[in-house]
Amino acid sequence: MIELQKEGLEPKKGGVDQLLKRRIYNAVFLLGFALCLVPGPLPQLTTYASILLVLCAAGSFFDENFYLYAALFLYMRYRMLIGDTPAFRIYSYLVVLRFVMDLPKTKFRAAYFPALFVFLLHSVFAMPQVESLRIGLNVIVDCALIYIILLKVLEHPQLFRKFIYAFLLGGIASGIYGWTNNEVAVDINVAGAGAHTVHRNFGALSDSNFAGLFYSLCVICSIEVKGIPVWLRCVLAAAFGVMLLQTASISALGVLAALSILYVILRYRAKSVIILTAAFLVLVVVVAVVLVTPQLREIEAIAGLIIRIQEKLSYIPRGRWDLFTTDRAAIWGEAMEIFANKGLAGQLFGGDVVTVMSIDENVLPIACHNSYIQALLNFGVLGTLAIYLPLLGVFAYRLMGHFSQPKGYETEDIKILQILFNFAFLVFGLTVDFYIDWPFMMFYFI
Repeated sequence: MIELQKEGLEPKKGGVDQLLKRRIYNAVFLLGFALCLVPGPLPQLTTYASILLVLCAAGSFFDENFYLYAALFLYMRYRMLIGDTPAFRIYSYLVVLRFVMDLPKTKFRAAYFPALFVFLLHSVFAMPQVESLRIGLNVIVDCALIYIILLKVLEHPQLFRKFIYAFLLGGIASGIYGWTNNEVAVDINVAGAGAHTVHRNFGALSDSNFAGLFYSLCVICSIEVKGIPVWLRCVLAAAFGVMLLQTASISALGVLAALSILYVILRYRAKSVIILTAAFLVLVVVVAVVLVTPQLREIEAIAGLIIRIQEKLSYIPRGRWDLFTTDRAAIWGEAMEIFANKGLAGQLFGGDVVTVMSIDENVLPIACHNSYIQALLNFGVLGTLAIYLPLLGVFAYRLMGHFSQPKGYETEDIKILQILFNFAFLVFGLTVDFYIDWPFMMFYFI
């Protein structure tokens, strides 16, 4: 599938033997992917599938494919379980061991050291005040792990492409899990649209908005990454589009729209204005057709999204911006008031624990739903700058590097996707907070 057999680093020596070895490792990885399809339809076999998945990763320990399993765990971390222990935790120990063995020849990306240092301080000194030191250490270790994995993945263009293929396979596993397991969806009441109930499916991920973020990137990756046949691109983009609609996430649709606009600009440059105009007109026509066609409008995923959008629009004439933002505006205001009332030390260095993993309810009873405000509470002004300034610098550097190259250069797909992943982190953080969960930090460190 998606030419995993053909992709990879060229064998340096050994000819046929090296090619055979490469095919074997690719086959083992595809087996690992197949095992990730088990927990949804056959939950009683989860333990066995998880053990075999760990064995697949361990069997690839000395190969480049070892790092691809992280892309599966981005989705399946809490679904592939050995008893109560995530299979990812065992894999993480193997990653640390491999890192120690490769340490002498590892090239670090120093731009991210300030962020790692901030996360370390917060995990060791702030997190234990609410949770245990063990949980705090798990948080920083997991962040360091995705940083380490991406160090290796980004060393070679072909390996990065394989990681994107694995990222897409993980998305498929998440979708199948969501379609076959009734415990990964939530029904929400939408009073503003007439007391309707909207069904939101988040697959193997923990939240509908977060799932929507991943599926949005999967749509773009399906279109852009090299090595995928055109027919398969269409199938993958359509499948992830359906998964995205099933999340009923307006935030995720907004992210996809922003990503799509930037993608067209990066990919087509001077022609982007014409293409974006045409795409907008086509979108208007498609939306109009859906709205006037009952058979399309009443499809569950589309109907749920229409209901949610109608609800949001109903609040505008009433000036209820708090409800329009699903109470986010009120939460942001409360969080900023808490920040403003801190002393100078608190404003500079933070120290609160308001994260997706743990929330100190004495500070704020609910997540901030904004990574930037959340960063101010957790890390202070200095910590926030240490996190975002390097990322903005890398983002700007990549933009300039991309546009300084002639259109169609060899690694164009890789550079475009790196820019888009970083952009997704910056945009998604405006409405949802997921600090400092390592799957979300993948978008930062990539």
